[in-house]
Amino acid sequence: MSKPANPGQPPVFLEPTKQVRFFANLFRYRLDPEVHKRFSARTRELGLQFPEEELIILSTLNTPAEVQQFLNTQVYYNDDHTVPDAEETAMSPRRVLQTARAHCFEGAMFAYAVNYLHGHDPRLLLLEASQDSEHNLVLFQDPETKLLGVNAHSAFPGLDGRPAEFSTIRAIAESYYPFYHSDRTKNPNNLTLAGYSDPFDLVSKFGVKWMGSEEPLWDIYFTYIGDTIRFHYLFDDSGHTHLYPLVHALKERWIQVDRRDKPFVNPKNLPPSARELWDAFWREFDGDDERPRGKAREIEQRFQKLTGTTPLDLEENVGELENFLARGYWPKQLITQRESGER
Repeated sequence: MSKPANPGQPPVFLEPTKQVRFFANLFRYRLDPEVHKRFSARTRELGLQFPEEELIILSTLNTPAEVQQFLNTQVYYNDDHTVPDAEETAMSPRRVLQTARAHCFEGAMFAYAVNYLHGHDPRLLLLEASQDSEHNLVLFQDPETKLLGVNAHSAFPGLDGRPAEFSTIRAIAESYYPFYHSDRTKNPNNLTLAGYSDPFDLVSKFGVKWMGSEEPLWDIYFTYIGDTIRFHYLFDDSGHTHLYPLVHALKERWIQVDRRDKPFVNPKNLPPSARELWDAFWREFDGDDERPRGKAREIEQRFQKLTGTTPLDLEENVGELENFLARGYWPKQLITQRESGER
């Protein structure tokens, strides 16, 4: 969990310079000179420049456990994606230090950067949900036991990190299932976790400069999941993999972009049986319901079995793509192999 606010009182935020100084003073007494020396040397070798007070803080977070403790106790959750009219952010690790705030993605970028700079060779994982938000995890391995754990940042109980106690990535993902209820309905019975990605290396795709930058990480935020990343369905041991739903829908042309750069679902490109179910679902579904029930739920399940997604998820993918296009990105940045004539 993120740092809890005092009951009945709003979080207290400091001006960036004062916030960093507060953290530096808080951690200065724990500073190991040798670790600080190694950490500072590594950042210089990578061409990264951190002010001394930031180096003090980051040097002390020299294990994934320390990183998780910092996220849990010192960083408030950033509600930019859920509070109406709030400006959306994709803050870099340095901005997380300066603001003491992070949402799921920002907390993961912070954990990834700090673990990487300490030589822990992290990887990123994405938990896939249906009709809900995805969740970013930073994978690490205990060098002695070889067991796996993750760092994560969330406003929801049970969705923060996990210690290195797991033998497989699947086991880590399954540990989140009972806590992963809809952040829209707030109903603990609406469990929405559907799958998880293979682990992937951010540095191989984006380099390391972002770790020392104060600029927003929109390039990573919008393009780190493409058609090279495979996903696994939860509780499915068949070995079959799939693409991220939006990427899959783009490749199959279930979602297209019109001449005005507006994305839309094109039911004509669905498999014939799924096209019929698409029409039947929207005849049955009452948009006032929190989630499909009764006949609509039955149709949704049949549609999902055929396509790997749901009508509501496809509509949400359209909204996801609208934000993607509004930031100046294009579908070709998610897809490495496209049919001729597609943009």
